[in-house]
Amino acid sequence: MRKFTCFLFENFDLDREAENPTNPRRVLNASADAVLSRVAEFPPLGCPADGLRREFGSGVERLIAAGALREEQGYLSYDTPVFLREDVPALEAFFSRATAPLADRLWEIRKALWAAARAVENGFDPRRNLYHILCGMILDGGFFDALQRREAVAVARDHPSGLNYLSAIYQEDDALSAFSDGLLCSYNRFTDGETSLESFGDGDGDRFDLYRCFRLREQGPLPERFRQAGTLLDRLPRGRERDVLLDGARALLRGEGCGGDCLALLELFGYARAGKIAVPVFSQADQAAIAAIGALVEDCLCAPVEAALKKAVETLPLTALRHGAPKKEVANELYHILFGGINEAMVRRGLVAAPPKRPGEGRFLSCIQS
Repeated sequence: MRKFTCFLFENFDLDREAENPTNPRRVLNASADAVLSRVAEFPPLGCPADGLRREFGSGVERLIAAGALREEQGYLSYDTPVFLREDVPALEAFFSRATAPLADRLWEIRKALWAAARAVENGFDPRRNLYHILCGMILDGGFFDALQRREAVAVARDHPSGLNYLSAIYQEDDALSAFSDGLLCSYNRFTDGETSLESFGDGDGDRFDLYRCFRLREQGPLPERFRQAGTLLDRLPRGRERDVLLDGARALLRGEGCGGDCLALLELFGYARAGKIAVPVFSQADQAAIAAIGALVEDCLCAPVEAALKKAVETLPLTALRHGAPKKEVANELYHILFGGINEAMVRRGLVAAPPKRPGEGRFLSCIQS
């Protein structure tokens, strides 16, 4: 049996829907491995639905409702981007062909990008600020909107449960992990819509940040590395932990103090040190600089990225495309691979700061938007 890892891009309140039985985190997990493995054994539209239902029962219906599978004329196929080890050659060819020319284009405008980043006056080096703005906020944020306007990617999908999200599923395989866990394309946001405690990096491990802690806490006992955080969280008002932490962060931003357990958590996860914020902060005053960087990047990359993605979903021999999964959703995941490779190139060339590698956590840097 193959094992799979699911990556989710939720457009709903994660904390409010944590206990919802249709939450994709409760459906697209290890219990789905057997069904997804069986579908992989058949050619597209070749897995008999009745046989799969007899073998796996309601698990099949849950995966259909979650958008992982699609039934047509009595057969089941993948209905979301699913990448198998057989897809590695096609992904490697796409990555090697498309990434370098795009990274070259961005490097050519490096002086303009650094100049724009210097307008952010938060006490951090322009390369550190540019890491968060370019690699995270733009390439893993606003740039998606530009590509969506060009109808090159999908950013949302309504499911029968009433929840809106996108998913991408990777078989657990060393060669595939280079495209899923290994690249700088993973954003974690712990937010209430007003203030966001963020980290951006790769997916190579259990990143030690608040977002990851809360997601692991939903699943059961916390791993040993998060036990101290769990003890501190248990001391906060139940059901209001997120509000207390974000209110505390805002108090520190105003130069005020916050409660002992709240401050201990913010310091434990590296957002504060000695009672003060210790990471880059991006406020409303920085929006003009961020927009200027976004305009530079969009003008430089949007048209060639659009062309690369639209060509890829028409020509690459990927499992998801053969199964008829939505092309724009496949393009969305291919874009993650593409901009992750661009980010890696920008780190190697010194355009942006290099995130440190932390044992068991991967590489990442943290910041605050407020």
